[in-house]
Amino acid sequence: MNAVAQLQKLKPNLSQGDIYSDRVCSLFDEVPHAGEAVAISDGIWLLRLPLDSVLDHINVYVLADETGWTLVDTGNNTPACRTALQAAFDDGLFAHRPITRVIATHYHPDHIGLAGLLCDRGAVFQTTQACWLHARWLQLEQRDLPCAQDINFVERVGIKGVELAAFRRRAPSNYSDLVLPIPYAYQRIREGDRLKIGSRYWTVRLGYGHAAEHATLWSEDGFVITGDQILPGMSSNLSVHPSEPDADLVSEWVESCRRFAKLAQSETVCLPGHNLPFTGVETRCKQMIASQAAVLNRLSAHLTRPCTVIDCLAVVYRRQLQPHERGTMIAETLGYLNHLHQRGIVKRELADDRAYLWYRANSLDQERRVCFDNPEC
Repeated sequence: MNAVAQLQKLKPNLSQGDIYSDRVCSLFDEVPHAGEAVAISDGIWLLRLPLDSVLDHINVYVLADETGWTLVDTGNNTPACRTALQAAFDDGLFAHRPITRVIATHYHPDHIGLAGLLCDRGAVFQTTQACWLHARWLQLEQRDLPCAQDINFVERVGIKGVELAAFRRRAPSNYSDLVLPIPYAYQRIREGDRLKIGSRYWTVRLGYGHAAEHATLWSEDGFVITGDQILPGMSSNLSVHPSEPDADLVSEWVESCRRFAKLAQSETVCLPGHNLPFTGVETRCKQMIASQAAVLNRLSAHLTRPCTVIDCLAVVYRRQLQPHERGTMIAETLGYLNHLHQRGIVKRELADDRAYLWYRANSLDQERRVCFDNPEC
């Protein structure tokens, strides 16, 4: 029985016509409450955990295993998230069996933050090598003040004056603030691995761009757990970091989306890390790729005169940014500019104030556009 048929047993009002159309179809009418577990199918539950951020939740997935539970992603190490997770497994729906395995899709705090707690209790930790190495490295980076590379990074994007002076004095956000010590031992998962979890087999497919070796899990009966690689109603964040300031994450992410679109069937049910499960995975991948192309073309058209990354924020996001979200948006805007630069569409020059100025490679070339459906354009 495929994933949609299993869902229809639980939710008889699901429209088969909507599910098998070419559009993205959300499979839930109501948003789960924080701490609430929702049955997706026999042996699969969505557990929604609270986050203390603009994105106020994460979906983790509980899978029935041979002698306990497998948990895919964990939430971060904040009191609200930790309390909700412990309530579900110590006193709630899942209290009658232990967590025997934790799988982390990628190293971001909301997906791996509580792995240490659960593995200290005896769970096996499974993730990709890049995820484990990156998380372990980030936990070694404990600093009271920004390092020289951090300062160089913010100067290059165009932060200056009072804002730059304040950045130099401000303690950075350390990874360990939200992530418990990463387990020393882990079981590595790779592209194409088949994991037996309970009665199901899940194939590991790796994505890139949002995070290196981002694991997605594809079941033989049509479910796919996608973490942040494929999301409904929002795009994966493609932020460039000071450790790799020239990275072209857009290319990596688009290539991953193309592969995932080909893997998906019309009845594939996507279980994302945020928002609600849906069908129409192929369509959603194409929508996200088209959205990235639109941003890149809007940005390219704007660069008829030299601009810093800061100058480009309003063009990329088309809204007033709040102070707490500006850092991530700066890092993502740099990623768009890096992509245009590596395609030869824009150039950059280092100004006297140590900021990069970005501009079209040929100001008369107004027809060259990014179109991921046609690599030549």
